[in-house]
Amino acid sequence: MSTSPQIVSANDEFPDELPKQYEIVCGNLVRKAVPDDRHSALQLRVGVFVFPYEGRRQTPGGWRLRTECEVEFFAKTKSQRFLPDVAGWKIDVVPELPGPGRVRVPPQWVCEILSESTAARDKGIKLDTYHRAHVDHYWLVDPEKQTLTVLAWAEDGYQTILTAGPGDFVRAEPFAERELDLGWLFDLE
Repeated sequence: MSTSPQIVSANDEFPDELPKQYEIVCGNLVRKAVPDDRHSALQLRVGVFVFPYEGRRQTPGGWRLRTECEVEFFAKTKSQRFLPDVAGWKIDVVPELPGPGRVRVPPQWVCEILSESTAARDKGIKLDTYHRAHVDHYWLVDPEKQTLTVLAWAEDGYQTILTAGPGDFVRAEPFAERELDLGWLFDLE
């Protein structure tokens, strides 16, 4: 990410529609850093990999997939609104996503691309929030270490079920029907 996030306001009264690139984290309005080229490329590659799961007509299909979609967790408190890098809802759980605007149904899968400015939040408050919201799978893509970590929901906290890097070919839940080449993901020759 090219710029670090900034806390803009600590206020419980936020508009229903936030300006693009803002999240609410623990009740604070935080400007999300603008993605750098590497982050953007990784987000695109993750999207390309999961795209065959989008919709009912695709094979294997069965998902609603979005990038940078505003998701509100625990709507009664309005304290957490995130823009996950990539998120997915199973069609059999959420037949149609509300739109346009904020989604109030937790996704079943989230992928965050780590950066210096977001890693602590992605591994901290977002991980905790996703777990409390019962997000089944959480992927962390680390461009510095060139790793993919796949976490699966368990009662006492997320369990790491996969950590892979360059040279690895993996079948990563919940998209295990397709093999993912980590060299391709990180654009390595």
